[in-house]
Amino acid sequence: MLPEVPVDAAVRTEALRRALALPPAEILARVEAVGLRGRGGQGRPVAEKWRLCLARPAGPKTVVLNALDADPRMPAAATLLAADPLGALEGLAIVARAVGATQGYVAVDRENPALQARLTEAIRAMGVALPLAVAPVEARFVCREDTALLASMAGRPTMSALTPPEPAERGFDGRPTVVHHAETLAQIAALFRADADSKAPGTKFFSVQGPVARPGLHELPLGTPLRTVLDDLCGGMAPGSTLKFVQVGGPNGPVLGPDELDVALDYGAFEACGRKLGSGSIEVLDQRTCAVDYAVRQMTFLEEASCGRCTMCREGSWQVRELLLDATQGKTRADDLETLGELATGMREGSLCSVGRTASDVATTVQAHFSDEFEQHMKRKKCPTLVCAKYATFHILPDKCTGCGECLPKCPVHAISGEPEFIHVIDQDICNQCAICEAVCRPIAGAVARAGTVKPQTPPEPVPVGSFKAKPAGLGGLGGLRRPPTSI
Repeated sequence: MLPEVPVDAAVRTEALRRALALPPAEILARVEAVGLRGRGGQGRPVAEKWRLCLARPAGPKTVVLNALDADPRMPAAATLLAADPLGALEGLAIVARAVGATQGYVAVDRENPALQARLTEAIRAMGVALPLAVAPVEARFVCREDTALLASMAGRPTMSALTPPEPAERGFDGRPTVVHHAETLAQIAALFRADADSKAPGTKFFSVQGPVARPGLHELPLGTPLRTVLDDLCGGMAPGSTLKFVQVGGPNGPVLGPDELDVALDYGAFEACGRKLGSGSIEVLDQRTCAVDYAVRQMTFLEEASCGRCTMCREGSWQVRELLLDATQGKTRADDLETLGELATGMREGSLCSVGRTASDVATTVQAHFSDEFEQHMKRKKCPTLVCAKYATFHILPDKCTGCGECLPKCPVHAISGEPEFIHVIDQDICNQCAICEAVCRPIAGAVARAGTVKPQTPPEPVPVGSFKAKPAGLGGLGGLRRPPTSI
């Protein structure tokens, strides 16, 4: 998709000319021969959409380039369209030839006028006979689903629709419409620039974030082992970090444990394990991550991203998020895990689109890998990582406190005592674990610490800064005051 050396203009023009001169059946056959999959998140075989469209009676048909990045951690479209917008547009022209489309659109974030202008100029520069127009849309996570994207293009609420009929049968303006992500179209253009006898499944963007030595965006052949990506390309874990788990495919992707890193990053390999490769984003989490808290954060994103049309996604994602949130706050009930499983099943079976059907996957897979951690939260009211504030105690470290007083007025329950130039002290009987003091102090002195069973030594009441001396380990007690210097 993005060769190291830019594609020569003459080579590009000649490759596109040859592709557009092929019979539609031959274009379809070549795409089927390599098993090309859509790169936008669902991984559906490209030829399936084309065959649905070709099966419709003769008449106007439409093709659409989806220029949005639904997954916030996978900037595939943004990268391609910044580096080589002509590649995706050439792919769109080839698709139009294959399905007999007479109109093409480029769906662009309506809040990004710079990209709209860049693509308008690229359309002029390409100079193909297919009429192409830029269509500003609402950029939402649900736009990875074709019916939601087309609804936004038509000026309707950005919501998924019931299928069938699928867009390839009846889509934009009632016409058969084939929608492909920019990454898919760039793959199609690259395929027809390559050797006609090639049977390679193509490449895919993978974006790696988290505590690895070298995070970044990589274009890799499909089938590359996940372990190769993390160890060889990303240099392994960053110093001080130990791998806990990996989430592949975006906020609604599955969670993989350290013993599953040999899986091939390939659509078929993931489907064989009952998973989806998704967008290709790879989130690496280390030992400091609370599994339950991570699931809460991902479900919060997905609940907010739900288009709201179907009950199972709209209400199910909210309920799953609330169950997990309760687990981080000591509010769980005995049957919560059973309820979580029932909700996940209902969402998979009853949601209108793939977004809702996969929204609970992060919750169920992280719970399957870390059932003991979930049990500690739900039954023992304990967070082993101390990430969940309700299961931690907060203490002001006497060797770091500067006595600045910034935390005093911010505490909502007035649990902190102290005065200028005195070490502040938190009354554990009053503290409500809101963590506001921690947030206030972090950029100033970093003096507020969380503790579990082992508590740091702190003075029982405010004392002058620098006057508290902790007792050596093993001697017991909470420490004492330094004796004032003896006058001579």
